[in-house]
Amino acid sequence: MSGQAIPPGLTAKYEIRGTLGAGAMGVVYDAWDRLIERRVAIKVVRRPGGNDPDAIEAHARFRREAQAAGRLQHPNIVAVYDYGEDETAAWIVMELVEGGSLKKRLDAKERFPIAEIVRVMTQVLEALDYSHKRGVVHRDIKPANVMLGEGGQVKLADFGIARIENSSMTQVGTVMGTPSYMAPEQLRGEPVDLRADIWAAGVLLYQLLTGAKPFEGDFVALSHRVLHTEPPPPSALSVTCPRAFDAVVAKALAKRPEDRYPSAAAFAEAIRASASGAQASTAPPRTGDADATMVAAKPSAPPAEAPAAGPAARRGGPPWALIGGGLAAAGIAAAAAVFVMQPAPPPPPPQPATTTALRLEAETPQQGATASQPQPATLTPPQPTGVTPPQPTGVTPPQPTDVTPPQPATLTPPQPTDVTPPQQQTALLIPVRPDYRAAATAAVAAAPCGLIAAAASDSGLQLLGVAPRNETQAIAAALSARAIPPTDPAARVQVQPFDGPYCQAAALLRRVLAGPDEGPRVELDGTMPLRRGQLLRFEVRMPDWPAHLYVAYFMKSGEVAHLVPSERRPAGARVRLGDPAPGFPGWEVDEPFGTDLMVVVASERPLFPGRRPMVEPQEAYLAALGAALEGARREGARIAVRPVVVETAER
Repeated sequence: MSGQAIPPGLTAKYEIRGTLGAGAMGVVYDAWDRLIERRVAIKVVRRPGGNDPDAIEAHARFRREAQAAGRLQHPNIVAVYDYGEDETAAWIVMELVEGGSLKKRLDAKERFPIAEIVRVMTQVLEALDYSHKRGVVHRDIKPANVMLGEGGQVKLADFGIARIENSSMTQVGTVMGTPSYMAPEQLRGEPVDLRADIWAAGVLLYQLLTGAKPFEGDFVALSHRVLHTEPPPPSALSVTCPRAFDAVVAKALAKRPEDRYPSAAAFAEAIRASASGAQASTAPPRTGDADATMVAAKPSAPPAEAPAAGPAARRGGPPWALIGGGLAAAGIAAAAAVFVMQPAPPPPPPQPATTTALRLEAETPQQGATASQPQPATLTPPQPTGVTPPQPTGVTPPQPTDVTPPQPATLTPPQPTDVTPPQQQTALLIPVRPDYRAAATAAVAAAPCGLIAAAASDSGLQLLGVAPRNETQAIAAALSARAIPPTDPAARVQVQPFDGPYCQAAALLRRVLAGPDEGPRVELDGTMPLRRGQLLRFEVRMPDWPAHLYVAYFMKSGEVAHLVPSERRPAGARVRLGDPAPGFPGWEVDEPFGTDLMVVVASERPLFPGRRPMVEPQEAYLAALGAALEGARREGARIAVRPVVVETAER
């Protein structure tokens, strides 16, 4: 945008003096209003071209920002003076706040005294109370949208995703906001009201008190924590935070909206009361440096309770940021990403490494004998009749009763006419080709909870998919029982083990599982397990027919995150996913670590009538998916699914 010409409609009324900022969506100019003779900020964005739905929605949000802020006149809200657009661009003329954002000061690790925190939060909440009473819910309260003008006056900005009462622009199931500040109902794609702003303001208060956010991590891990865990109380992280604020923050961050403060004004009053109570308290002060912020490392979120099928899960669109491993126990680092076939005990009789043979016995060997020559150490050779072996003079060695030991010096070899030695085993090796088709069928049947695509012919087999860790052993046993050793080059076995409650999903998806050589195919960047701080990035090769692409991320917590809600791709396209881009830092790996199941779906037609919530219970998703698959079957639409296990671990 910064390289684009300034719209002519602007230069007629405003003098552009410089650039205040630029990003992927547009530019903010420092300008002078010639008519009013005042300095202003002008935000300019491109008009959408063609039928790009994302660009059209972005333009609608931009216009909504002007509508929302334009109806609000409050000393703590950035004033909007004008709106305009032409064929190529749209712009908002607004009040210029020169002090910068609260985010800038937090990023600089600046610490705020309690009195300053109370002042900032009170002004933020006064602005919210005013907007709520006029039917406007901001939905994106965060430090970047809190401007600090001259003298520290708070100015609330950016109503671009605000919900306006009676507006048709907000739809259930559409998730908007910044993940770290989004309330549980926002993450689930449910309708929001003013209490979503109360939650975000609670996150902001927590951050001002402690210097840290209450919920952090990659997007999926963060979502799990927001929905299921409680953060440490602020006073446990900061020596300067009065304990009275712990209860205030806890109420603002209640999981259920009805348990939060009923209004921004009530929240502000609770903050003021806590500050007054803390100042009046006679309790002895805690020791420590007044400027210190942390007295202990922030404890990690407790793992989710393990469901019956296994330990709990994680992490995980458009998730803005993060993806993590499962909520299983950490330390899965040593696990192989792909199951390597191992024969199950007891092993079959020894076979040549590359030849399976049918062994024909000429005569059954005597019990205790082997297929080789008789062993002298265990056999007493026959002696000629009437012959006594010579003994050393004067020496009588101890002899077992009635046993004459063999003497090598006088040993007479056995004669064929008198003695028939054990027959040497006679074997005829006849190469026999394994029944790869039967072996493939048996291997798939050995993993009833797995998602395994199989292909077999007279000359080999291929198994590709995922299965519970214990079922991979059953697969190996099924192949070994059919004389297919692990070294058989004609048997390609690539089955990733997982630990998690995915049997119900496997049962539903098995009927639309793509074959081993069919699309979609998935290639993960890097090697498993991914380590903390790495990004989940991968490439999808679409099937040879045009399809809508979905990526669902199943977590051990029993939830599903939608990484790629729905995008139509051409036949055979190669699609890169997870690479950082403006406004999208990528899916970063964070705790809790373990294994999760990522499912890539290609559908000839859209699966769902609208966008699914960003994170939802697995049961709800599978119910909707089952109905979608049944509808596609009735219409004859093609669907193909590819499962991939994602393993993560601590550094």
